[in-house]
Amino acid sequence: MSTVIIDCDPGIDDALALFLAAGSVELDLLAITTTAGNRPAAITAGNARKLMDLAGRPDLAVHAGAEHPLSGQPARCNLVHGEDGLGGVLPGTPAALESEHGALALVRHLQQAPAGSIDLVAIGPLTNLALAELLVPGILRRSRRLSIMGGALRVPGNITPAAEFNFYADPLAADLVMRSGAAIHLYPLDVTHQAVMSPAWIETTGCLANRCGQAAAAMLRQYAAMDPLLHDVCPVAALLQPALFGEQLCRVEVDWRPGLTEGYALTQFDPPDASASFIRAATSVDNDGLLALVLEKLSGLP
Repeated sequence: MSTVIIDCDPGIDDALALFLAAGSVELDLLAITTTAGNRPAAITAGNARKLMDLAGRPDLAVHAGAEHPLSGQPARCNLVHGEDGLGGVLPGTPAALESEHGALALVRHLQQAPAGSIDLVAIGPLTNLALAELLVPGILRRSRRLSIMGGALRVPGNITPAAEFNFYADPLAADLVMRSGAAIHLYPLDVTHQAVMSPAWIETTGCLANRCGQAAAAMLRQYAAMDPLLHDVCPVAALLQPALFGEQLCRVEVDWRPGLTEGYALTQFDPPDASASFIRAATSVDNDGLLALVLEKLSGLP
């Protein structure tokens, strides 16, 4: 069993990733940390709480984290997921959150657990992880694996021609994390563009008799019209079935300077210096297998 902390910014594709994790007995969810991203920080934290309650995990700690990028500038949010981030599907006031900041929760869990025993999954801007690394240099290397959805390596970005949203939202944090020396597995747009939801698959989720299946279908019907891709599901799915993904070694640095290339992931594939810090970037996915996995786990939720 893998012990997992998920850092996220829900977001509809985050919601599917959280449902996938909550529905998988193979994963021991330790905590959820949230950051500003798809929506402002207060909204994303509340969304994570609502999603975990819906999934039958009111016991799981949710920690609100960074409200703005490391630069101190206002958060770069979007409206792809609707005003509330979940397409209006889960109205109401969320239950109480933990008082501990998300970055401090990451530091605490990584310090208290044996080195190499926690899998971190980051599916939003990387501000909380960067803050944790700045607070305790080397802390991210205590994770067993750091799985990140972010970047665009060989394909154009989805926010600017150069940049994917998570890296663009806090490019300084992204660069710091890429250089951290952690065991990074990156899931960039190159592979998430292959993780495509068909209208028929979305309707299949709506045929599930459980409340999470119904909620997922309601969210996805709106989201898929603009972006029918399961971006944030990929890192969680890879923990469950790594054979679904092909990978390639590379080095990645992120341009954090303001300008046309802000958030650009400069990538060197198959780096010749094996002693240099490198990551594993996913390059392909078995989409049919991915969709089948998500549907299977979703069907086991309340």
